[in-house]
Amino acid sequence: MPEIYHTPRRFRKKDFPYFRRLWNSIVVALLAAALIPLLLIGGGMYYYATSALKQKTMELLRTEVLYHKKDIDQFLAERVMDLKQLSENRDLSSLIRPGTLEALFQSMQRQLPCFKDLGIIDDDGRHLAYTGPYDLLSKNYQNVAWFQAVMASDVYVSDVFMGFRNAPHFIIAVKQTGSEGVWIIRATVDTVFFDNLVSEVINTKDMDVFLVSGNGKFQTSPRYAGRLMGQSEFKDLKRFKGVMLNESKGRIRASIWLENVFWLCVVQIDRSEALKSLHRMRAVGVFVFILMAILIVFTVLLCTNHLVERLEAKRQSIRFLDRQLRCTSYLASSMELSYGFFRDIKDTLANIDVARMWMEDLTLKGNLSEIAKSLEQIKSQASRGRKSIDKFLGFIRHGEPMIMEINVNNVLNDLIEILTKELDFKRIKVKRDYQDHLPSVRSDPSKLHQVFQNIVLNAVTAIGKDGEIIFATRARPNGVTVTITDDGPGIPEENMEKIFEPLFTSKQEGTGLGLPICLDILEKLGGTISARSESGKGASFIVELPLRIESSDFEHI
Repeated sequence: MPEIYHTPRRFRKKDFPYFRRLWNSIVVALLAAALIPLLLIGGGMYYYATSALKQKTMELLRTEVLYHKKDIDQFLAERVMDLKQLSENRDLSSLIRPGTLEALFQSMQRQLPCFKDLGIIDDDGRHLAYTGPYDLLSKNYQNVAWFQAVMASDVYVSDVFMGFRNAPHFIIAVKQTGSEGVWIIRATVDTVFFDNLVSEVINTKDMDVFLVSGNGKFQTSPRYAGRLMGQSEFKDLKRFKGVMLNESKGRIRASIWLENVFWLCVVQIDRSEALKSLHRMRAVGVFVFILMAILIVFTVLLCTNHLVERLEAKRQSIRFLDRQLRCTSYLASSMELSYGFFRDIKDTLANIDVARMWMEDLTLKGNLSEIAKSLEQIKSQASRGRKSIDKFLGFIRHGEPMIMEINVNNVLNDLIEILTKELDFKRIKVKRDYQDHLPSVRSDPSKLHQVFQNIVLNAVTAIGKDGEIIFATRARPNGVTVTITDDGPGIPEENMEKIFEPLFTSKQEGTGLGLPICLDILEKLGGTISARSESGKGASFIVELPLRIESSDFEHI
């Protein structure tokens, strides 16, 4: 069966306070549990409110642009109808009679002052009659685009252009054909009046409305961006059906084509203005969230600090109980050493008793030289017993940490000497495989005594009788390695991961604290422990010690 090797995990964290990492985790978890739902709920509500308000704004723009289209289409249709009625109710000769056109124009202006001038033009593009503020009687329109368009389509509404007036304007022209030939009645719409007509349907000052021709030129003066006859951002326009709603460059916009003129009616509003109320609500929400976050953070910190203080107090109690348990475990394991120790003391006392009886007999015989030899024997046995007691007390004494230079070979020899009687009684051989001139280590001797004692006693228990324990020491670059090997039955594979866990034991009389205490002590001393076993061929425990214990490790001993 292959050899199994196990190195225990380092359970101990050298942080102080001991629950600071726990404190950090609790604070982060509680803050996340409290603030993340707030952010998600607030963000969701804000997103929903933004979508709803944006939708409401688009519906408002849709309504505005439809009403606007209706009013503009109606205005243009009525002006075309005015010119048709004027031309159909009177013949050409009466219209060009002096004073007639002026009277008709004034009558139309009294009803609706939307026209700038009025003129009658023959099929050669010459004025037959004109009334208005401009000197246009001598002008010929035969080669002008609007004249050619009206001649081809009977009714024509032009884009805004400069023309002979050298001022922005657009015309409405109607062609008539009768017994007197073909002629055109043409009226110029007042652009100021038309701009006011376009603007007066707006419900809010933040909204803008304008008309754009097919080539993207403004046909009215926009309120915020652009100028009359200036180039707009609309290019390559094509007709579409219904209302188009879109968002572009921070503006929400609704567009629709007029019925009989190739003009696009646009109503738009800045997105920031449309969502101004929402932004105010967002500012209030952020303020409330900050206040709630401060309250939550304060409550979390207060509660967790109180919790950590309670845990620290409990840890102090647990550490006290842990020290008591370690002492108890150490004394319990030391009691196993006492069997050999008391046998040794018993033999010593027996030798002294024999020497006493021998002295009584010699006293009766008056043999002083033999009496002196017996006294020397009693003295030797008493000294031997005292040294045994000192060594035993040295092993079981559990005092304060004391760092000093230690020869590991000597520590192992002292332990073997204490266990000699016990090992001899169980017929367990000891083999020393020490490295000569092993460097000393600076550590705590009492802690190392406890570590090696627990390992050796486990080995003795595992062997039972008739076995061998090998003690090997080796130097390494930064420390010393001690390997204690027994030829017992070995450690079962399923137990290898558990042998360093507290309270785990495979012995009926065991406490399950020996190896965990070894692990804890060695971690404090800056060392390590690992186990190697092969079923039926024994087990080895490898202890690695540093040459010098770190000051930070010494503080935790």
